[in-house]
Amino acid sequence: VVCLTRQSTGARDGCTFGYKDMTETMGPCESDCPAAILDELTETDSTYASEWRARCRANLVRRKLERAKPVPKPGQTIVFDESIRFNDGEDRNRFTVIANPKGKVPLFRDPITGAVCRIAKFRTRAYRLINPAIVPKDTTDG
Repeated sequence: VVCLTRQSTGARDGCTFGYKDMTETMGPCESDCPAAILDELTETDSTYASEWRARCRANLVRRKLERAKPVPKPGQTIVFDESIRFNDGEDRNRFTVIANPKGKVPLFRDPITGAVCRIAKFRTRAYRLINPAIVPKDTTDG
């Protein structure tokens, strides 16, 4: 059984919790099942269930690879393998990473125009960092 839940604290109708349950043989679209649960499942003959399990495993591998990428630090230059089209119609792939005063996700500055932007789910894109992160100097004697 796959059970999806949603919690909403500000619903106008007062409903703050919803759920949808189905079996894996129904071919659910959601495919973010944790590995610990997948490991507990018994063998299946269902094509839908097998495909769903494979999608879940593929998503686990994808997320692991995304977490293994180097995290851009303020001051570094990031170059995306594929250009990103922005609302002004321009394609860009090179940015300077800047600190985001409102959160953990960095902001990016176009080195040519100086425009600052957010890039949604940037870690899902292929990128490389040009210059290394600034490492603090060793203050110990020796």
